[in-house]
Amino acid sequence: MEPSTPNGDPTPWWGTVSLDVRTGGRWAVGPSTLWLYRTDREWRIVHRPSPDAGAADPLSNRSDVTMPLSEADMAPVLDTDDPAVHTSRYSFGDTEPRIALRPALADRPVVSRPEHPLYVPPEESVTLYLSTALWIQITLPDSERKLQEVPSFRMSDTWFGPSTVDGELCYATRTAGRLRLDALPRRDHRAVTPLRIRNTAADPLALERVQLPTQHLALYTASGGRLWTQAVTMTHSADREGADVQVRSGPPADAKAAERLQEPRETTKKSLFTSTFSAVSTLFAP
Repeated sequence: MEPSTPNGDPTPWWGTVSLDVRTGGRWAVGPSTLWLYRTDREWRIVHRPSPDAGAADPLSNRSDVTMPLSEADMAPVLDTDDPAVHTSRYSFGDTEPRIALRPALADRPVVSRPEHPLYVPPEESVTLYLSTALWIQITLPDSERKLQEVPSFRMSDTWFGPSTVDGELCYATRTAGRLRLDALPRRDHRAVTPLRIRNTAADPLALERVQLPTQHLALYTASGGRLWTQAVTMTHSADREGADVQVRSGPPADAKAAERLQEPRETTKKSLFTSTFSAVSTLFAP
């Protein structure tokens, strides 16, 4: 059962915690599980991408924190020989007691495929709410050192562009894209992007895949604990095969009482978006 805040919202999995020597904790974030364990000379990070032997569901929702865990509780994880479990050890003269887990957006664009194709008629605009999987950053806040980051869901690689030369390497995922926010399921390991699509061309626009510039977006948390990115507008016109892209400054209008959690991984420049997206002839592609 998920822990809850006094108003009934699930407790966020991110934040700063303090662990005594020879104690640990367990974080279930979407389809992955993470354990942290501290000794006097070492921080150990154990990551299992999927909760079971089957394929992880990128849309599954888990947000649960169990801590502290004793050395005996942690022993089965620390001593496991399961090849699906990845262990990293970080050695120090003396370990800091505080450690932080922070959500972060992907480090390259994400190509999202909505569950069902959507067509935007000429001279129409729609807002589509998309969600993308987050990374989990593990840092030592007192010394401001990042130890590691792992994906909450390991997305596959894909090439997005009109040819094998013209394009860029992206992540691929499916998304429960919705035209209404209240129809989008809440998933605490994914961030919501309000994507406005404007079709100024004379023909309908088939929206079967969307490339989001996630590495250029900031991350916010709003009332209720839902995670958001900045809003994005894509305009498709008759004289261009791609789309002009605009990232709106500040949190989206749907994010009430939003707080900025992470800056964009890469600085946004208007010329970068113009050249990048005009060079890709199929922002919206089958």
